[in-house]
Amino acid sequence: MYYAQALDPGSPAQSTAECLAIDGPLDPHLFHAALRRVTAETDSLRLRFTETPEGPRQHLAAEVEPPLLVRDFRDDGGEDAARARLRADLAEPFDLVTGPLFRHALLRVGEERWLWYQCVHHLVMDGYGYSLLVRRTAEVYSALAAGEEPAPRAFGTLAELLALDEEYRTGPDRDTDRAYWTGAFADRPEAPLLAGRSALPSRTFLRRTAHLTPEDTARLHALARALKATWPDVLLAAQALHVSRTTAREDVVLGLPLMGRLGSAALRVPGMVMNVVPLRLRVDPAESFARLVRRVVTGVREARRHQRYRYEDLRRDLGLLGAGRALTGPLVNVMPFDYGATFAGAPARAENLSAGPVDDLSVHVYDRADGRGLRIDHDANPALHDETALAAHQDRFLALLRRLATSDPETPTAHHPLATDEELRLVLDEFNATERALPPTTLIGPIEARAAHTPDAPALVLGDTVLSYAELTARANRLAHHLTTLGAAPGATVAVSLPRSVDLVVALVAVLKTGAAYLPLDPEYPAERLEFMLADATPVCALTDTDGRLPRNAPVPVLPLDTLDTRAYPACDPPRALTRHHPAYVLYTSGSTGRPKGVVVSHAAIDNRLRWMQGTYPLAPGDRVLQKTPSSFDVSVWEFFWPLREGATLVLAEPGAHKDPRRIGELITQHTVNVCHFVPSMLQAFLAEGEPARCVSLRDVFASGEALSRESADTFARVLPGARLHNLYGPTEAAVDVTHHTCVPGDTGPVPLGRPVWNTRLYVLDAAGQPCPPGVPGELHLAGRQLANGYLARPELTAARFPVDPYGPPGTRMYRTGDLAQWTPEGEILYLGRTDHQVKLRGQRIELGEIEAALSALPGVDGACALVREDTPGDQRLIGYVTGGADPAALRTALGRTLPAHMVPAAVLRVDAFPLGPAGKLDRKALPAPVFTGSGAERAPASPEEDTLVRLFRDVLDVPDAGPDDAFFDLGGSSLLAVRLVGRIRDELGVEPTLGSLFESPTPAALAARLTATGPLSRAALSTVLPLRASGEGPALFAIHPAGGLAWCYAALSTLLGPGQRLHGIQARGLDGPAPLPVSLEEEAADYVREIRALQPHGPYRLLGWSVGGVLAHTVATLLQEAGEKVDLLALLDAFPAEQWRDNPAPEEGDALTAVLRMAGIERTAERTKEDVMATLAQGGSPLAGLADDTLARIVDIVPNHARLMRAHTHRRPFEGNVLFFTAATPRPQHWLHHTAWRPHVHGTIENHDLPCTHPQLLTAETLETIAETLRGRLEELRG
Repeated sequence: MYYAQALDPGSPAQSTAECLAIDGPLDPHLFHAALRRVTAETDSLRLRFTETPEGPRQHLAAEVEPPLLVRDFRDDGGEDAARARLRADLAEPFDLVTGPLFRHALLRVGEERWLWYQCVHHLVMDGYGYSLLVRRTAEVYSALAAGEEPAPRAFGTLAELLALDEEYRTGPDRDTDRAYWTGAFADRPEAPLLAGRSALPSRTFLRRTAHLTPEDTARLHALARALKATWPDVLLAAQALHVSRTTAREDVVLGLPLMGRLGSAALRVPGMVMNVVPLRLRVDPAESFARLVRRVVTGVREARRHQRYRYEDLRRDLGLLGAGRALTGPLVNVMPFDYGATFAGAPARAENLSAGPVDDLSVHVYDRADGRGLRIDHDANPALHDETALAAHQDRFLALLRRLATSDPETPTAHHPLATDEELRLVLDEFNATERALPPTTLIGPIEARAAHTPDAPALVLGDTVLSYAELTARANRLAHHLTTLGAAPGATVAVSLPRSVDLVVALVAVLKTGAAYLPLDPEYPAERLEFMLADATPVCALTDTDGRLPRNAPVPVLPLDTLDTRAYPACDPPRALTRHHPAYVLYTSGSTGRPKGVVVSHAAIDNRLRWMQGTYPLAPGDRVLQKTPSSFDVSVWEFFWPLREGATLVLAEPGAHKDPRRIGELITQHTVNVCHFVPSMLQAFLAEGEPARCVSLRDVFASGEALSRESADTFARVLPGARLHNLYGPTEAAVDVTHHTCVPGDTGPVPLGRPVWNTRLYVLDAAGQPCPPGVPGELHLAGRQLANGYLARPELTAARFPVDPYGPPGTRMYRTGDLAQWTPEGEILYLGRTDHQVKLRGQRIELGEIEAALSALPGVDGACALVREDTPGDQRLIGYVTGGADPAALRTALGRTLPAHMVPAAVLRVDAFPLGPAGKLDRKALPAPVFTGSGAERAPASPEEDTLVRLFRDVLDVPDAGPDDAFFDLGGSSLLAVRLVGRIRDELGVEPTLGSLFESPTPAALAARLTATGPLSRAALSTVLPLRASGEGPALFAIHPAGGLAWCYAALSTLLGPGQRLHGIQARGLDGPAPLPVSLEEEAADYVREIRALQPHGPYRLLGWSVGGVLAHTVATLLQEAGEKVDLLALLDAFPAEQWRDNPAPEEGDALTAVLRMAGIERTAERTKEDVMATLAQGGSPLAGLADDTLARIVDIVPNHARLMRAHTHRRPFEGNVLFFTAATPRPQHWLHHTAWRPHVHGTIENHDLPCTHPQLLTAETLETIAETLRGRLEELRG
């Protein structure tokens, strides 16, 4: 307490206060005299504290005059104003050094009603000490009022109290108590905090007071008598049950304040002796409340026997000292007595105003034995709880207490809900009011009706291929007729294993037309897994293509669709006896036992899902929906069939495109896509890398599959202000999605999962199966029309995961999701995590148990576990751990033969033994982080491209010794890190490899060979617009080339300006192929204006240029202004007006070659032929070494042409704005090369920065850092 006050001297948190309402005549003078006597008798009220080199010391002041404020409020606001005055006083801290450490006030609020206010620092007084002071003061006052001499001093001395404490601390009893407590808490149970987190006590606290009626109080007393316990025992048991339900923990630790006084001597001394002891209770929902009360009785009895061992000493013993390391949950302070004080016959009733600091929540219960029932104060730390949360805790506790007092105590506690009756109505009825009458249709019926209604409308697009509804229907019908001959019919299943293609859509629609359910099988899955699914599902046949990977010994007929001739079959709809209760599709999900499980979803379930989606986010004919989710994942179901039911167009992404954010952006832009879906991790990558600002056609974007971060939602709102972002949630077992939430710009906190969809009920249930009230976590259960039929051929598992719905209509089921969630007060669901070891990684549902089972089955593995780690924020990786002698690399390879790629750990680590927690369970948090190492020292990169790629591998993967031959995924790479790497390659090399090329060529050496062999490096790096950093927010910075025509010199700025700043180089036309040289700088600048406006149609524009590029940048800027556009940044790097060049002689070819070498950072000038220059570039390892001879020849032509154009150029119009200028000032330029030469051509300020370098050194790494720092500051100002 001392150190808490010393660290925050201005805090009143350690102050305790009481108010006694005295009803009757009172003499203030006699009252003050009584206070003087009692203060003189009470050593602790004279305590002062001093800081010494050895630490704090306490001493007694000689005499203390008790401060007493006497004030009459009868005509000054009455009792309300008086109590406000007391609250204001309570906010004033005490000074531990000067004292006094107590204050009194006597306030008259009525003719015969007084308020006696006592405020004392907790260091010097506890609650029992208060009672001694009150009784003694009443006794002395009564004697004085009667004209009698008060009885002699009744208190013991502080010295006696200290002697008793010293005797205990040096005696054997303390050792006994210490052994008891450290043994009881050896496993260091986690404190059950009602807020779910801890915080330092605030300077103030929130309080809510309630009263248990006399009738309810009588019932509580009767229950205690029936259980042979005291009513405080019953109340403690009720609070333990409340905490258990609120925190979802069966191991509950309450804080129990006890007097800490044993023996008559300690009972006679007012002071600070009380101690908080931890009361640990097991709350089993299957056991009765009577059993829990018996546990409380036993626990309290033991705690009292060992109550003198200080709470802070126990926390120190357990290593729990320090902020945020709590031992107990809520503190429960029960005071089953009244002071019984009267002042010369005037009765007094005590009311606590402050009991000291509040860590989380404290419950104070008072029985004043006045027939008015119990008073219950709930105090809360405002850093953890607001008024609404505090009221909810109190209301639930009181409701629970009343239920317990009127129920059979032998009833299992599971039967008592935590929620109040009103909260039960909210979470069961009002939040689930989703009933909607729907026609009894199937998944395929509306597709056929739409095709008949708009046969010529485009149904799907893939690249240049377009299929109308009529064409799609004809092809699907012919295939369906063929499939019926093989047994496809309602109740049967047809497997489909095709890449994303027109044939895939035709096949899915055809299967549905037969009435059979389709079973999608990802062609990329290992053969062993595909074989298991075929054997488990027993489809009548499997549709694939000639490149398919279905096992040769597949137990069903396999039909290669690309060679199947169905022209002989009719194009009309086939007959079928299909109902909405038949299965529509079967999707396999990961299984915790190591065996995938097939989820069977009916037509009624998915029809409800699609009708809700159309009713909420209506599609219209002409809308375009992007289909990019693999068909083996449930999101693909609505991507495929929602647009086909509504007459919209399905835009198919080519295989592999769903992994590439830039390609996704291109597809959206190219096909004017209105609706698409992202897994949140890919959405994050798309927002960073996919140039989303160009995707202006987007209207509705859906996110699901994993938690959507608020950061991503905020970024989306900034980058795509014209589109809406919707967060959806749902398992495969409930027809894709069951909740929805539309993100609102400006919202804060976690993004909710949202509200239930049509005909769907959501339950958040605690471990006892009782509904949780808003704000209380529990397991999310789903009910309603969208539930799957169950698991294919797994009746036991179906029964376990789809139990009877106790809150729905008779005979209905619900689904246990395993997701931890809670209701918000507004009726939305918040996702909190998992109750088991299932994870979602980049949208893929993974049962860690399946990976562990696969590892355990491999030779040399004694034990296995798996988990998802996030050692770097935003970079989640699946890691496996094994014991035994098996080689980790070999294990990972073996897993790849049986598990899908997304389930193969990024690394497998071998450990000697698995770490265990205090309770003997596996401590997953203690497992070591993987350390990825490369082979960088084995050989040096063989080419400039290889060297750059090695550096990028090291940066992106955070593996400093990655070498040319190290594989990206062996170094811990993931699909999202691959996206990041591709972006870096694009920014630095000017070429953008596909993600597929990284998978196929995963080492720097292989990737460099691939890029240079296929030629994209030279083509992309030489294009007129060079994207140095294509991703970012706000206007781009356009950097225009110097005399040589290349903008590669600006590449380092892409990193130095930060990830949020887009940067494009503008290069001379003709570098990447024959093109006529410009005849004037004006013509060249106009060409660049067109290129710039194609990327960014409107301003503000930001331009930069070095040397000749500066003159071009100035001309571009004036042309843009002439077109009515705004240019808010023009940065010139050692560039001077055209007239300054006219006195220089025109360069010869040798000068041009020298300029080329200088662009490569080579200062030698002996080379005089193209061949000499090429040889020098190759030896120097320059990035220009890869240039073809014809490209070099064009550069040689471009350099002197720019020199000629500069001499002929006239600045026709001034720039209306300010210029940021950088001068290469070492050595000082000649007098005519000065930034002031721009004065006639700039109507604004010219801000110059001298740099210690020559003109050719201006864009070296060191100088660029200085330039970039100034540019960053200016760009930040422009962002405002």
